[in-house]
Amino acid sequence: MPGPLDFLKHPLAKDIGLILLIKLVLLMGIRSVWFDAPVEVKDDGVQAALHVLGAPTVSSEKNPK
Repeated sequence: MPGPLDFLKHPLAKDIGLILLIKLVLLMGIRSVWFDAPVEVKDDGVQAALHVLGAPTVSSEKNPK
């Protein structure tokens, strides 16, 4: 009677398992490099609405020319 892990004796199964392990390690490394810090979400919906509606933007200059 074959055991539950006898398929691992096949060379192709070993190669696929090794490739999957390498892929998992690479994906975890990519995740830790690029996605380690939380992203701060800014709510600038008012500015976006003003831009979409074509309203004049508020200038920060005191003396417009």
